[in-house]
Amino acid sequence: MTTTDPAAHVGVTEIGEMLGVSRQRANALVKRSDFPEPLAQTRAGRVWERKAVEAWEKGWDRTNVGGRPPRNAPPQ
Repeated sequence: MTTTDPAAHVGVTEIGEMLGVSRQRANALVKRSDFPEPLAQTRAGRVWERKAVEAWEKGWDRTNVGGRPPRNAPPQ
């Protein structure tokens, strides 16, 4: 059996902590087509390689989050 450093693998909760977002937002992010594929699916949930998530974060445009504009935003 191969053993790896547990810190090398992350779940949705850890991804949220890494990215500074809620677990719910992290769950939405991992469903994006440009997000890395999970390494495995366990009974506890999906698992990703930490390095792959870190690499994805470098290209993530946090300013383009979508959603409803603020009430005081100028009309487009």
